[in-house]
Amino acid sequence: MTDIPSDPGVRPDRPDPSPHLDCEVDTLNLMWLLGARELARSDAEKAVLVYGLDPEVLDILRHASLAMLRELAASGVLLFRPRFRVCWLQDRLRTTGPSALGLGLQVILLAAEEVAQP
Repeated sequence: MTDIPSDPGVRPDRPDPSPHLDCEVDTLNLMWLLGARELARSDAEKAVLVYGLDPEVLDILRHASLAMLRELAASGVLLFRPRFRVCWLQDRLRTTGPSALGLGLQVILLAAEEVAQP
């Protein structure tokens, strides 16, 4: 509980949001790792394309236990990053909105998948 200061000119301390952010980063990491592991198990070539990881890392993820993924996810740092330029994302959000952005990303991934297939 936050103490309310007696001096009206002093603002009360704000709660530190970092514990909540850490939890969200851990959750994002775990979801990403689980997705990479499942795709690595079902379609390794697509996993390399979609997740941008080399085949060796995907092979390790394919055999990783849930406990190992949880430990990796709790590293405290974001384990992945966007594979596109930030300016591209900003332009797409300004002109089309989030729903069209998702469709655009799907089109790019599908096109890349077609190129990757023999």
